[in-house]
Amino acid sequence: MPSIYDIYERKNYRNRIFLDQAVSFEVEVRETHLHIQAHSDLNAKAKDSVFRYRYQIEEYLRQHPAFRETPAPIQIYASAPEIVRYTDLSSRNTGVAPMSCMSGAIADFVGRDLAVDSANLIVASGGDVFVRSSVPLDVYLYAQGSPMHERVVLSLPTFKKCFGISTFVPGKGGVHSVTVISRSACWACAFATDIGTRIAQGERLSSVLDRAETYTDVGGAVLIAGNTIVVGGDMVLRSANGSSSGLSDRE
Repeated sequence: MPSIYDIYERKNYRNRIFLDQAVSFEVEVRETHLHIQAHSDLNAKAKDSVFRYRYQIEEYLRQHPAFRETPAPIQIYASAPEIVRYTDLSSRNTGVAPMSCMSGAIADFVGRDLAVDSANLIVASGGDVFVRSSVPLDVYLYAQGSPMHERVVLSLPTFKKCFGISTFVPGKGGVHSVTVISRSACWACAFATDIGTRIAQGERLSSVLDRAETYTDVGGAVLIAGNTIVVGGDMVLRSANGSSSGLSDRE
């Protein structure tokens, strides 16, 4: 049986996002590895935040180990801490395992804590990213194994509220990465995991995209498979050399 401290599978990949005039630092606590960009070095506060949320998660898993092992949402106890309830709600949007959303939840909760001290902030937990930015951002999309790896740039406008970006690597089905934008990193993670897992299990791409279009909380999605890029939603992409990609919905 795995240790309760192995609370989720760490994503050893992330998109490249650059926040101007920001201090970059990393926080690592067991499986939790955060890359943070903020107005100042908030390493100590970020580490305290990670320890606090991990303790809450680990205690809940110790008392209710079924939550860690379940492949689909299950009934949670009233005593569940906020971060567990938040993860449960995200997973119920798609039916994915709640623990598969935990990385995004940690990015969101740590981001929420640090946002008090930094107007612009990026907290990346592997492929799951909490974003708060008053300036437009360029996201160099991860797609290891594809010629498009970090050559496709997602250009994001300024958003009034915090939001999340998640990239999921299916490992099967010919798709190198699935990137989703949603209201939070945790929600984006749930949607990206659902899309990527369905493709990896052999579901037709058109069927998966039709399902994704029913997700009212998805702002957009980008799938990269070899030299092919599939776009859902109103997304602006360009190549890393600066030229426009000219891509439209589902191209």
